[in-house]
This record gives sequence, structure tokens and C-alpha cells, in this order.
Amino acid sequence: LGCPRVERASGGSVSMSRYWPEPSDVRRSNESAAAAGALASPPKGWPGCFSSNAALKAFMGKKALNGKRVRLTGTPSAEDASKASAVTIVPDDPFGNAERVQAALGWAIVKGFVVYECADQAEGTSFVAHLRWWNARESGVWVDFTPRPADAQQMVLLESAHAEAKTKKEASAATAEAAAARLALGGFLTQANGKPAPPDAKAPKQQSAPPPPPPRLDFKGSEGVEELVLLLRRGTAEAQGKAAAAIAAAAAAGADEARQVVGAGGVAPLLLLLRAKGDAQEHAARAIMSMADSPEHQASLSAAGAIPAAVGLLRSGSLGVQDVAAGILGNLAIQSEPNQTAIVAAGALPGLVSLLAKGAAPAKEQACFALWNLACQHPPNQLAIAEAGAVRPLVALLSKGTPPVQEEAAGALMNLAAHPDNKRAIAAANAIAALVPMLSQGGGPAEQAAGALMNLASNNALNQASIVKAEALSPLVALLQTAPKSGEPASRRGREDAAGALMNLCLKQKPLQDRVAAAGAVPLLVGMLSEQAEGAQYEEAAGALTNLADTHEENQAAVGKAGAVPPLAALLRKPSASAQEEAAGTLMNLAACDANKDAIVSAGALPPLVALLGSPPPPPPP
Repeated sequence: LGCPRVERASGGSVSMSRYWPEPSDVRRSNESAAAAGALASPPKGWPGCFSSNAALKAFMGKKALNGKRVRLTGTPSAEDASKASAVTIVPDDPFGNAERVQAALGWAIVKGFVVYECADQAEGTSFVAHLRWWNARESGVWVDFTPRPADAQQMVLLESAHAEAKTKKEASAATAEAAAARLALGGFLTQANGKPAPPDAKAPKQQSAPPPPPPRLDFKGSEGVEELVLLLRRGTAEAQGKAAAAIAAAAAAGADEARQVVGAGGVAPLLLLLRAKGDAQEHAARAIMSMADSPEHQASLSAAGAIPAAVGLLRSGSLGVQDVAAGILGNLAIQSEPNQTAIVAAGALPGLVSLLAKGAAPAKEQACFALWNLACQHPPNQLAIAEAGAVRPLVALLSKGTPPVQEEAAGALMNLAAHPDNKRAIAAANAIAALVPMLSQGGGPAEQAAGALMNLASNNALNQASIVKAEALSPLVALLQTAPKSGEPASRRGREDAAGALMNLCLKQKPLQDRVAAAGAVPLLVGMLSEQAEGAQYEEAAGALTNLADTHEENQAAVGKAGAVPPLAALLRKPSASAQEEAAGTLMNLAACDANKDAIVSAGALPPLVALLGSPPPPPPP
């Protein structure tokens, strides 16, 4: 097996621009921590000491090193060393080593520190950290190729945002003096004279300069996926752009094609291209967005660094790339609570909110889409998005945006309105007046507007009154129809949201019970109970009938006469506990009408109702 080539380090005869070791690369936990002296990594008692030692925890925390992730990392495996056999390794330049490995293998650079305990001090009292960069394989495993002292074959590596600043310098007397001072502080493989140690006898001979890089490859147009990924790493700038475009088209074609790109190791070089400019950057971003659309790739993309990369594009990318960056974040957030949390923690909200007001139409749409998914069933994000100032620009897009933008904006507001603290702010921004006209537009905008009104009306009497005052009842009832007089019918989900809005509006409101029933809602809601559409849910329709029938004799009779009892009895046998609960509640209200009692018994509702008496109570709400 091959090994990385080890080059002469600072003190060699070749003058070139490179990263030089400096005393400022060393950080101390306190004034008593000796910068020089015996060092131990991992600290004694690791990993338990990370939790039990307050000094160590504070040193690695936000106020000092600002650590993100920490791992105990050994020397490279034989397989990794073989892969890097063509890479020149400089013993005292972990920064350049990481860059050369990235250029050769496409492995991402991780920037941080090695954490040592000062072995000459009282145990557990003093620690130092040495600035260091290393690499991460496509799988996320950290690999550190810089040679280590013999007694530090296992090191605690800490990824840190404070490890970014390091610049190359030309060789000079000052760099040599600084390097010698830094080497005296330890942490590198050195000889007794303090100079970097030469490679061991098994390694190739020292070289005074790295070999020339392999020639860059050209794009031919007939490459398969693996060859395209190779072009991302070793192609000319033009070839990289064309390869990224081909991979973006393949990844957008379907799940199998996206899977091939991931399997060929395409994620890491695509993320590297996000640092480029122009078409290559945009094509790489579009490829990542397509791969992120599949739940099976969300975790691997996040582990490879897609989230901070996309957030960076929101801040500094071109206008054409910013909408794709928002799309990446929106896809990564779909039904992934860890990614939802990580995206907000990475600082995505200011950029997304800015796009709502300043972006082009595609960017506005993707920003709304990202906020929609970030807020989905995530109360902390719902609050954070509102606090970031998203409500007013979202409401503005309801009346000023294109239909696709209106749909996405209404969807984002729907999820934000699920949080009790956001309902008042959304209504105060005049969202209700903008949402109600959307109910008559049909299609996606109408469906998401119904969902937003449903959540705004939930347990909020002021919003309920405002929605009724805005004349929302008739268009909500119209959305329930499967064959409207004009336009396409709403989807099943849209009709369920319209039923949910009516359910919330009619709760304990007899005048509204009268108006909704008079508008023809009862037979439409009963019809929804009998539909067998794929993925259909019945809670909202049953809940609306429950509230229409609550202490309202005329509606109780009308619901029974419309044929609600048999489908409600059938719902009692559904596996969904919430559907069972709503069906039982509706039957309870209908049973207050003598005309319905026989129908309930005849429909066979009694056995499942009795069985429900022995079922465990539902869990409390989160």
C-alpha cells in the first residue's frame, strides 16, 4: 500500500508561498496553562471529562474555541493512506496538507483545533489547543494526514468557526523565526533539535518540491456518471461546468439517477464547486437541490456540509444562485427535524427573509418554500421565523406575488399560524383580508389559503370574527365541492383544510352554524366521509359536522338525514385514533336527536363504541 509523500517542511531550502506555523496558532484555556511543555491528547479521562470537567467544557465551548463537533481521531487507515499516496504531506503544515488532499480526493476540509491537556499542570486544570485542518471523507469520517508525535496517535479534534483565518506567506526570516517558535510549543512530529522530523524509513524519500499535478481532463459529452464525477475533481474549469450541468440534469431526472450520483461520490466535489463562480456554481447547486429532494439523501448531504454551503450562497451568491440555495434548504428541511433545526442554527433566516422582499419571482417562491418546510411541525422554528421578520413580507406576497408565489407564501403562513404566539401577528399584518380572496382563485393558492385560515381560526375568537367579517364562509363551502360550477375542484387536502376552517369557525357559534348549514355545507361534508381517496383524512370533515351539530337540533337532523351515520360508524373501525375520536364525537352530538338513535344502532356503531371505552387515552399534546 502507498503512503502520502512527506516533503521537507519549514527549514527546507525551497522558497515558496505556503502556510507557516505561528505561535498565534496555539490557544490556552487560562493564564496558568503552559503553552510549552508535556501535552496529552486525549485529556485524561476522555470522553467523560468533557462532561464532568467544567474548565475543559468551557474551553471547548462558545466563549472560547466555539466548538461545533468533536471526535477522537486516530491516524489514517491503510486504505486512506493508499488513496492519498500521490499527495505531498508537509509535517508542519496541516493547512496545506488538507487543501492538497481536497484537491486530489475531493474530501472536504474541516477546520478546527487539536485539544491537549497540559500534562505538567495539575490534572484537569489547564488545556491548550493547536490550530489544525484535516479532511472528511464522503461518508463524513474525519481523516488527519499530518504526521503526529509518537505519543499522540489518538487526538481530540474539535471543529471550530474560529479556525478559518490562516493565510499563505512567502518564506522569510520572519516566517522562519515564527515557525521555530511555534514548533517549540509541540504538537508536531519533530526531532530533538526542534526541526520537523523526516519521514520514517518506510516512506518515500524527501522531496524539495511537490510533483506537478496531473493534467486536467476535458469534457467529451459521452461520459457516464462516474466519469462525470471524476471531471468535477480533475477537469478543466470548462469541463467542470459542463460535467456539473450533466449531473444536474441526471439528478433531476429521478431518484435512481440521483442515487447513482451519490453512489459515485459526487456530493463532495459538487459542494466544492459551490465556491466557484458562474455557471459551474449554479449547475452544482441545482444538482444538490435535486438530490436533496429525496429523503434518502438528506442525512448524507447534511453531513457533507450542504447546509452551511447553501446558507453561504444565500449571503454571497449571484441572484440566479440564491433561489437555488433556498431550494436546497427547503428540500433538506422536508420532514427532517434535525435539518430544520440545523438550517436555522446556521443562520439561514436573514437571507431567506431578505429574498421575500428583494429577490426575483423564482427566489421569492423558493424562499417561501423553504420557510414553509422549516416551520412545519417545528414550534421553535415557527417562532424564530416570525421573530426574523418574515410575517409582513409573506403577507405582502399574498396580493402582489404570482400564483405560485401566493401558494408558497400562504403555505408558509399556514405553518407559522400553527403557533399560538404567531396568530395575532399574522392577523395584524392584514393576512386575513388577503387570504379570503385567494379562496376563489382555485388551485394551490386557494387550498393553502384555506389551510392558513384554518390555523388562524383555531382557538382564537378575534381571528374567527375577522374571518367571518371578511366573508370567508361562502368560498370555504364552495371549496368542499367535487364538481364546482367553475374552475378545477380543489384537491382532497385542500377540501380537508376548508372543512377544518369551517370546523374552527362553527365551534360554539350558533349563528355561524346556521349560516354554514344554509350555505349547503352538510351534504358536502357527509360526502367527504364516504370518499376512499388515497391518503384521505377524515378528521376535519367529521369535526366540522361535530361542531355544526353541537346543541343544534335542526343541524343534527339535517346531518343524519344527509346519510352521515353509516360512514361515521365505518370511521370508528379505522386504525386512526384521531378519526375514531372525531367520529365518536359527531355520533355523540347526533344521538341527541331522537331521529338519529335508531340509525346509529342499525349502522353497527355500538360494538366499536363499546370497544373504544377500553382503549388507552390519547397522549397529551406536545
